[in-house]
Amino acid sequence: MTDKTGFNKLTGGLFVIGALVGLYFQFAYHKFLNNDTLSYINIAERYAEGDWQHAINGFWSPMYCWILCLCKLAGLPLLQSCYVINFIVAGLGLYILCSLARRYLTQPLFYLFFSLYALLLMLFYAMSSLTPDLMSAVFCVWFLLLVTDQRFAFNKQIPILAGIAAACAYFSKLYNFVPVNLFLAGLLLWAFFKNKSSRSKQIKPILRTYGVFILFAAIWTTILSVHENKLVITTAGQFNHNFVSPHYKRGYPTNVGLYAPPYEKAYSAHTDPGHMLDDYGWSPFSDTGSFLHQVSLIKNSIRELIFNLDATGAKWLILFTAGLILFINRKKIMPTYDRSIYQIAWFFVCYPLLYLPLFILDRYILTCIILFHLLLFVIAQLAWRFINRKIYVPVIALLLVVSVVPFVLSGQRKLIRSSSEYRYYKSFYQHLPQLSFLKDQPIASDRWSMVQATQLCYHLKCRYYSTWADDQYNSLKQYNIRYLVSQKDLTSFSFLQVKEKLLLEKEPLYIYEIQ
Repeated sequence: MTDKTGFNKLTGGLFVIGALVGLYFQFAYHKFLNNDTLSYINIAERYAEGDWQHAINGFWSPMYCWILCLCKLAGLPLLQSCYVINFIVAGLGLYILCSLARRYLTQPLFYLFFSLYALLLMLFYAMSSLTPDLMSAVFCVWFLLLVTDQRFAFNKQIPILAGIAAACAYFSKLYNFVPVNLFLAGLLLWAFFKNKSSRSKQIKPILRTYGVFILFAAIWTTILSVHENKLVITTAGQFNHNFVSPHYKRGYPTNVGLYAPPYEKAYSAHTDPGHMLDDYGWSPFSDTGSFLHQVSLIKNSIRELIFNLDATGAKWLILFTAGLILFINRKKIMPTYDRSIYQIAWFFVCYPLLYLPLFILDRYILTCIILFHLLLFVIAQLAWRFINRKIYVPVIALLLVVSVVPFVLSGQRKLIRSSSEYRYYKSFYQHLPQLSFLKDQPIASDRWSMVQATQLCYHLKCRYYSTWADDQYNSLKQYNIRYLVSQKDLTSFSFLQVKEKLLLEKEPLYIYEIQ
C-alpha cells in the first residue's frame, strides 16, 4: 500500500501555493467586504473598546468577533486580518479533514482523490465571503474527529476536548447549537438501546462531552438572555423565520428601505437586525395557506440542498451506483470498515434540518458539503472490492473529473470577473482620499451602490442609513442624512447636488449632497 505521507505533502504544498496567490490578490487590491463582514468588524471594535452593552449580540456569532477584537487590540487592520484568518482556518481545516479521512479511506487512490477535493473546497471558501462559515465547518469536523476516535470511550481527555470543540462550533456559528444537540442526543439514545451490557461504558463519555458543551454554551446563552430579557439561543433564527413569512414579500430589510444605525458607533442597522421583522411573526399551523407556504419552502430547500451538494449529478450517480452494488452484495460485506462512519452520516443528516423550513445557501451548509464528499468516497471505496477494478477506476475517475467541472467553471468565471473587480477595487481605494469629507457623516445609498457604501463605512467611519428606495426627499430628511452614494446620475432630483464624481475603472461613482 502506498504511503499517504507523499499525498499529504502534495496537498499541503498545493494549499500553500493557492493561499499565497489568494492572499497576494486580496492584499494587493483589497477585496470588498460585505455587510456581514462589516457587522463582525463593528462588533469586534465594540469589544475592543469595552462597550459590552453593544458588543453582545444575538444575531452574529461571537467567536469571529472575539478573534477580530484581539487583532484590533494588537493594532492589526481588521479587513486584512479577515483575509489571513480565512486562510489559516482553511489550512487547519484541510489538516483536520485529511486526518479524519485517513481513518476511513484506506485505499491510497480514494484518499488522494478526496484530499484534492478537500483542497479545492478549502481554497474556494477561503477566497469567498469573509464570514465565519468556514470556521464553523472546521470546528464541526474537529468535533467529529474527536467523537469518532477509537479512544473516545477510554480516554477521559478526548470527550472533554470534543465538548470544547462542540462549544467552539456553537460560538463560531450560533446555529450549530441545534445540530450538535440533535447529534449528541441521538448518540445517547443509540448507546442506551444498543448494548445493555456495556451501556454505562458507552454513555459516560458522551455525557461528559455533552456536559462540557452545555456548560460553555450556557455561559453565552445566559449572557444573551440577560441582554435580551428573555431566553435566547440566537436572534437570527426568529429573524430568518419572519423573513420567509408569507406576509413579508420583500428583500432584506436594509436593502429595501432606510434604517437608522441602532447606536452611536454602529456603522449601520445591519449590525443588529435581529428585531427588524418582529411584526411579521407567523406559524405554519395558523392556517392552510401558511402550512402550504411552509411545505413549499421545505421543497425549495431540499432542491437547493441537493443542488449544492452536487450541481452536475455526477457524484449522485457515483453514490447511487456504489450503493446499489453494496445492496446487491450486502451479504458479502465484511465488517472490517470503521463503523464510526455511521456517526459522521448521522451528523450529516442532523446538520441541515433547521435550514429546511427557511432557505439554503451553499456557505450555510458547508459542513454538509464537506461530509457529503467524505461519505461519497467511503461508499465508493466499499464498492471497490465487488466489481472489475479495471473498469471501475477509470469510470470513477471520469465521473469525478466531470464533477469538478463546476469548480473549474466557477473558478474561471471568478478569475475573469475578479480581474475586472480587482481593478475596480484598486481604482476605488485610490480615490478614497478625495472622499475624506465623508468621515463620520450620515450616508445612504441607492439599491445599486450598497457595496460601495459599505466600504465607506469601514474606511471613513460613516454611519450608513441603508437603502434609499422610495425616491422621496422626506425620507432622507427624516433621518438627517447628508450624503447619498450612487452609481447613477440622479441630478434630475432637485434636492441632490453632486459633491464628488469618481471616475472609476468600470463606471463612475457619485456622491450627492442632500440640500
